[in-house]
Amino acid sequence: MALASDGRGTAGLLTAAILLGCAKEMPPPGAHPDELPPSILTIRPAPDSIVVDFDDQLEVRFDEPVRIPNDITRQMFVSPMETYEVEMGFSGMRLMPEDGWREGVVYCYTIPTEGISDLLRNRMEDPEEFCFSTGSEILDTHVGGSVIDVLTGQPPREARVLFWAGPDSVPYGAITDSVGEFVARGLPPGEYEAFGFVDRNRNLVPDRELESYDSVSVVASIDAGQSLHFVLVAPDTTPPLLARAISAGRETVQLEFDDYLLSPQPGEPVITIRDSAAASDLEIVAFLVGSADAVEFPSDSAAVDSTGVAEDSAAVADSGAVAPAGADSTSEAAADSAEVEEDPILPSRFITVRLAQPLDSATYLVSVSGAVNVRRLTGGGDTSFVAEPEPPAVDSAAAAAAAGDSAVAPADPGAEDPVGLPIDSAAGGQDTLGLLRDTLGLPPDTLGLPPDTLGLPPDTLGLPPDTLGAPPDTVGGRRRSGNGRDRSRDPAVARRRE
Repeated sequence: MALASDGRGTAGLLTAAILLGCAKEMPPPGAHPDELPPSILTIRPAPDSIVVDFDDQLEVRFDEPVRIPNDITRQMFVSPMETYEVEMGFSGMRLMPEDGWREGVVYCYTIPTEGISDLLRNRMEDPEEFCFSTGSEILDTHVGGSVIDVLTGQPPREARVLFWAGPDSVPYGAITDSVGEFVARGLPPGEYEAFGFVDRNRNLVPDRELESYDSVSVVASIDAGQSLHFVLVAPDTTPPLLARAISAGRETVQLEFDDYLLSPQPGEPVITIRDSAAASDLEIVAFLVGSADAVEFPSDSAAVDSTGVAEDSAAVADSGAVAPAGADSTSEAAADSAEVEEDPILPSRFITVRLAQPLDSATYLVSVSGAVNVRRLTGGGDTSFVAEPEPPAVDSAAAAAAAGDSAVAPADPGAEDPVGLPIDSAAGGQDTLGLLRDTLGLPPDTLGLPPDTLGLPPDTLGLPPDTLGAPPDTVGGRRRSGNGRDRSRDPAVARRRE
């Protein structure tokens, strides 16, 4: 009854319990801090085992308490790709497909290093890969590769690869790592249609009307591994359309489309530019996919045919080509070319056209056909643009005259500067004092007298009028009498002053 009646004691116990529950997880006093990452202690079913009629949960247990992110199944490589129910434990996790385990199927997993750590934030160092089967033999088949985005040339985050063998087939798959690479294991031998995609709506299947994807046919075999390369492109059902054309220089026209175009183009687009007044087509010597401020034509445009490919490949100065330094270095360049990874040529919405002659001030009609976008749809279109005349060249002599006093006028050899020193015409119009100042190295304000001191001012040319001669009462500092006697000392004079 004492405990029941002592409200303060009960409140104190509750407060202590809350503080203990919220206390920061720390090692016991005197113990060395844990710097080792967690590692997997046991997996059940065991890796590479065959368990027929398995209907329990897959269990992964670590050697210490761990933190496991809630979206662990999205980060794990799980094949077949299915939705899993996950239970988190203090030192492990359990998972099971929502629709149960399939019979006679190989299940493969990769436990990622990202997201799983112990209580002191030590992360797993190496991913753990394992497979088990619910009946069929586990074959050593490997299909790997990479996934990149067509517009950036970089791997998208969490891209997936699905291997589809037809209706009602098992959805085997893989997930890319941080550099866009993947490996699918345990695929039964056979033919598949492989899809690389970004699963934005998280339904584990590619939605080709909503999600960026790419597809390729592949044959899985235990004899040799396969390597696939997916370039993901956003869905599109319309061909590219010419949106506008602009003059990008005296001999350059830039064509802009409403779609990204393949670079280089698989075929040869037909481009015509016509002077509407003269009713004549301009001669096109080259065109390249890319904006005018990014493409680089070879120095000799005549060496390029209408497809934008130089007849002499060594003359092309694009970003992906490296010209040999000389005849002796050609073999070294060929030997090192396999080790140098070139930047991918990214798609662009522009085609830049190089003309054989400068554009006049006129209206031009542009027509394009056969342009191919990243979805390999072919299109084109028509438009027009006006070439504006270039501004007239600036006359340097007129500009100097307009500058006024900022321009340096030529000196007269017989002229004199304000202080009477002759101007040295051989010195470029500099006066003698200026040359003297430069020679002596005097600072600017002491190189010569300022304008108002070049000649003495009127009041200092001679003594001022009141100082040219001493006034009668100030010479010698005392007044004298006519006979020369100093009357200032006469007592009579002193008394009269008083």
